[in-house]
Amino acid sequence: MYDDGKLCKDMSRKTIDRRRFLRATGAAATVTALAGCSGGGGGGGGGGGSDGTPPGDDVEAADSIQFITESTAPSEALQSIVGEFTEETGIEVEFTLSPLLNYTEQLANDLTSQSANYDVAYVDPYNIGAPYYTDLEPLNGYIEQNDYDYEDHIEIHRVACSEFEDDGTIRGLPYDCPTILLAYRQDVFDEYGDQATSDLGFEAEPNPDMTWSQYMEVARWITENVPDDMVPYGTGHMAAQHQSLANEFEMIQWSFGGTQLEGFDGKDPILPDDISAGFTDDASMQAAEFYQELVNDVAHPASTTWDWGGVAQAFANGEMAMSPQWHENSGLFADPESSEIADTVRWTLAPSGPAENRNVQAHYGGSSIGINAHTTPEKKKAAWQFIEWTTSEEIQYRLLSEVGGTPTRQSVYDRDDVQAASEQTAGESEYPNVSPPIVEGWDLDNIGQRPHHPDWLQLEQVIYTEGSAMVSGDQPAADTMQACADGFSNIL
Repeated sequence: MYDDGKLCKDMSRKTIDRRRFLRATGAAATVTALAGCSGGGGGGGGGGGSDGTPPGDDVEAADSIQFITESTAPSEALQSIVGEFTEETGIEVEFTLSPLLNYTEQLANDLTSQSANYDVAYVDPYNIGAPYYTDLEPLNGYIEQNDYDYEDHIEIHRVACSEFEDDGTIRGLPYDCPTILLAYRQDVFDEYGDQATSDLGFEAEPNPDMTWSQYMEVARWITENVPDDMVPYGTGHMAAQHQSLANEFEMIQWSFGGTQLEGFDGKDPILPDDISAGFTDDASMQAAEFYQELVNDVAHPASTTWDWGGVAQAFANGEMAMSPQWHENSGLFADPESSEIADTVRWTLAPSGPAENRNVQAHYGGSSIGINAHTTPEKKKAAWQFIEWTTSEEIQYRLLSEVGGTPTRQSVYDRDDVQAASEQTAGESEYPNVSPPIVEGWDLDNIGQRPHHPDWLQLEQVIYTEGSAMVSGDQPAADTMQACADGFSNIL
């Protein structure tokens, strides 16, 4: 994200109390939720630098490496414990942490120039992975040589942020993953849910079977029937002229059966060779009309001013009963010092749409860690040791427990304490970031994800620019979809 002002300020201790943990997880959401914001040139950047053969036994690992990453709470926490890696291996790791756009520019320039100022990189799949994957070291040989348990990473992470070609080449190891789900307030539904259910004729409390049309009816009912001193609005949205709007609308568009690119359904990120702009299909038109009504007529009126950070804080302030949210806000919502609804937050999958050929009830936002293909064999050998350690079960577990990172390994979720925490409410859970149903959301039948297109940042800017005019009431839905199609065509 763009705002680093809410990053954890002190992650130097190896354990932190619950209050600091909750604040840290809220911070993580405000800086990591987007997984992709700034793009680069055509697919492959500098044109490649390695066949992926690991350095041989005759190569001695370098004694220092450079790691560049977006400024996220998990990366801040990783920096605070990396001394343990140095103690184990003798390898020093120097961190460069930058806001997402700055990180993207720095790393893209380094990869395309083949300067190798950075040996290890946080790989945003849309900013870096899709446009510059051939500048990232193929890791298949390293994985085989070191018996690394790649399959322990849940499938969506391998598909979305590690593999950018259709031949199974692995360019990064899964690291972290914010995900859009639906947050809501249990207290509102405890008091008014039965009446809403009776009036509307269906179960009003959010659940995995709720549809988007039902969601809008419930939101409208709450706004009209629940006293303002309990909650003033039924729903709120991340609908500012910002990537947050694009992320939210993409999820709804996919669930309605629409598409941004012909032949892309929000499921398989690897695109066919010949692609063209979508948006003008009937399903996309219906999704646009729905979203315009939801935001413009039903939602909290400040929705058109909120990005993901704004809508998260508004939900924490008790300004709406329901809201699509990046799940890493769970720590923010559960912290009584920063949230007025800490004891009543609940999570479920996002509503489903009318599409008959797919189901999308979550939006993926993960990242991986990879090796610069242009660095030296000595640096590559050291870099592999670092990314192997960083993405291990033990370190993922520690990042979850110390700062609210989101593990990508199934083995972490299988731990007894993590399983127990996932079955508790966010306010009760030792690890609030596993209270939302993220593993269920990551099921391939439920998740939606953006395509691996080298110009996706530029394409997505078209969506939120035109979409902002639509939800602000300045442009009809049909005109918006046509403008998105035209904008995509100009870029493609």
